[in-house]
Amino acid sequence: MARKAAKKPRRSPAMEQFFRSKQAYPDAILFFRMGDFYEMFYEDAVLASELLEIALTSRGQDESGEAIPMAGVPHHAATGYIARLVELGQSVAICEQMEDPSKVKGVVPREVVRVVTPGLVLEPDALDARSHCYLACVYAEPEGEGFGLAVVELSTSEARACRLQSGAELLAELVRLDAREVLLPDSRPELQQQLSRLLPEVAFRATAEQDFAPQVLQGPLRQVLDEAAADESGFGPLECRAATAALAYAQRSQPGADLDVQRIAPYDPSDQLQLDDAAVRNLELVRTLSGERRGSLLHLLDLTRTAMGARLLRRRLLAPLTDRARIRRRHDEVEALCQDAPLREALRAELSAIGDLERLSTRTVVGVASPRDLRAIANSVRAAERLQRHLFETAGRTTDDSLGALIPEDAALDVAEDLEAELLEEVPLSSGQGGIFRAEADARIAELRELSASSKEVILRLEARERERTGVSSLRVKFTRVFGYYIEVSKARLGAVPDDYRRKQTVANAERFTTPELDELQAKILNADERLRAIESERFEALRRRVAAQSSRLRRLASALANIDVAATFAELAHRHDYCRPDIDDSLRIDLVESRHPIVERMVESGDFVPNDLTLDVEGPRLMLITGPNMAGKSTAMRQLALCVIMAQAGGFVPAARARIGWVDRIYTRVGASDNVAQGESTFMVEMRETAAILRGATRRSLVVLDEIGRGTSTYDGLAIAWAVAEHLHDLIACRTVFATHYHELCELTRSRNGAVNFNVAAKEYGQDVVFLRKLVPGGANRSYGVAVARLAGVPEIVLARARAILRGLESDGGIPGARVAPKLRAAATPSNQLDFFEQPTAPAERSEVEETLRGLNLDRMTPLEALMALARLKELLGGDTDS
Repeated sequence: MARKAAKKPRRSPAMEQFFRSKQAYPDAILFFRMGDFYEMFYEDAVLASELLEIALTSRGQDESGEAIPMAGVPHHAATGYIARLVELGQSVAICEQMEDPSKVKGVVPREVVRVVTPGLVLEPDALDARSHCYLACVYAEPEGEGFGLAVVELSTSEARACRLQSGAELLAELVRLDAREVLLPDSRPELQQQLSRLLPEVAFRATAEQDFAPQVLQGPLRQVLDEAAADESGFGPLECRAATAALAYAQRSQPGADLDVQRIAPYDPSDQLQLDDAAVRNLELVRTLSGERRGSLLHLLDLTRTAMGARLLRRRLLAPLTDRARIRRRHDEVEALCQDAPLREALRAELSAIGDLERLSTRTVVGVASPRDLRAIANSVRAAERLQRHLFETAGRTTDDSLGALIPEDAALDVAEDLEAELLEEVPLSSGQGGIFRAEADARIAELRELSASSKEVILRLEARERERTGVSSLRVKFTRVFGYYIEVSKARLGAVPDDYRRKQTVANAERFTTPELDELQAKILNADERLRAIESERFEALRRRVAAQSSRLRRLASALANIDVAATFAELAHRHDYCRPDIDDSLRIDLVESRHPIVERMVESGDFVPNDLTLDVEGPRLMLITGPNMAGKSTAMRQLALCVIMAQAGGFVPAARARIGWVDRIYTRVGASDNVAQGESTFMVEMRETAAILRGATRRSLVVLDEIGRGTSTYDGLAIAWAVAEHLHDLIACRTVFATHYHELCELTRSRNGAVNFNVAAKEYGQDVVFLRKLVPGGANRSYGVAVARLAGVPEIVLARARAILRGLESDGGIPGARVAPKLRAAATPSNQLDFFEQPTAPAERSEVEETLRGLNLDRMTPLEALMALARLKELLGGDTDS
């Protein structure tokens, strides 16, 4: 008799829901809510278990009879797990239970309520409060090199778009924005491949070409797009297509709510001081070369008191202005606050009490704001009102209108009044917990809250009566979510239990009972609490919608507060560290008197930093050639020049005694040595690529900072390239340039180029020691003191002695002592070493290698072990056996 085929396992209703949700969001890890856990299945479970280091189990079988992989995380801890996945470049779709499972017969309905991606984050735990979290979208011109770029920040409802002319401009803008996620058309895989190599930490997504068509947007977002396209401010078709795909992608991530984007703001990157990726990296504007925020310019300047102010400060440092009038208005505001210390301190104190109004208002719109978020909005608006009052009072006593320009036009006080009339001072984290509203806000809440409170007293009275009735002093009336209220009696006293007690549960050391009176009381209390939570939850949703309707006003207030915060921060920095107000003009001159490096001076002991004067003028000395010892401070002086320009054009004061700056359109840097092994590029290739970008992009108004061009190749090749680059910058581009080099031959440029000047970093020699004075002085250096620096680094004395001997030989054109043929210097040596007895000596006999090495030893600095090593080395030079 044939055996019947085994039936294939059928999908459960819950798994059918899972597959429908997964089909809608195939590229995201699906967090599927089941009770108190978010479960993941199939490949999502396998991937999440590896990335999150959580247990991988299984649940049932699929149609083929294979076990279904499963992993899960507790719902109360899900935010942390989501943040880790997003940080690793993953997207997470959150599928929630849409109704209370205890009230549903059958399958609990579930829906995806939002999708979290690296560029679309709302959860505070997954966001850096002091940085933007941008989603960027790039649309590439089918023919040509033009690009449309749109950026959206979901957490602040910001949307902007611009047009870029080249791939280099696109890369620079993505670096400046620090975009976390970038959408690209799937028709340009080569563009995605190139950008992903250059920006490996960014999540790139290929997007279907049809998603860039404006027709994909509907409703309010389509209206916003049409308004931007109709604007005559330069919003072209490339920007329109990029904005379409960005907004559509963002809207799909929030299926349960509309985006609160009111406007797509067009902008032109050429209106800002342009900083390419090399300049941002080499000048350590927001991160150090090791990738840390600590130690960067932003870290040391960030004294802001609000999250909005911190983000604005970062944006200004990465996109300084080129409009002289706007820069001066910012300087006026900083100067006014710098001169009025009491006002500055009062403003900063009020700013400390203000929450992140930008992101809080957006959370109300998308329906995820908590009671504490609304309370924070109320407190922030009240603090803004006090701040506004301080500014009004001070501005009324002065004729300077710079303070008046800082005053927020609308403090949204009615929003605070509405919230304060409704909310308690201390509110819970979740709207489902109750205890949100004041009793006087709703008569129903007052009644139910009183019932709930008095019922607890009734419970205590019932407990006292039962103790007296039974004579059991240890009797307790307790409550659990599962069993409700019960009377607990220890097993030792069970003989005293009355007949009307009904057993409810047995535990290890006691029995739990109930009575008709207790059951009736429980029904009243539980119904009261449940009704109270339902009323408060409903009222909270209505209150959140009212606040959401005012989101545009709250964001305008947040923008004004951020501007005040940054101005007060620049003023505080100027006061603490003796910064001066720079004079910004239309000249092509930079003149810094006693300038300092804003980062380095904070890292050394107070008063130890040596300031320097720096002057560049396109009509005069425009190419400054700096020579000098290693570690003497050449790179510091060059970087401080660029940083002072950035700080000035960002609207701040600068670390100098006096500063005059003819505004700069671009800053280029070629600093340090690095390679790119992943792309097969050597140190020299990276150096040449950066140099080529400078020569192609620099203009007469640019500032170029070059450090050690040509180090990665042979001496003559490097010198030739460095000389040619210096000539090109001086003759053809004629921009302001600082060029540090160890090629002392470059000092000869000043003989043929009137716009070239030599400077060196002074040093003093004391025997074999050298002291770096850190001071720039006119003239070229004749030595680099490399051996002295090697000694400071701890190179063994025997090696130093040998290096000194070789250096003396090379400097005297006698070649390398002990070498068979010295390079170049012995090129004319005769092939025969036959001695001529009749030849008269014409010069003193050349010292041996051993003699030269002995002359170079500094015995006073040698340890006994180093002395033994030196002796062994000398014996080797004599041809002896060190082991004998």
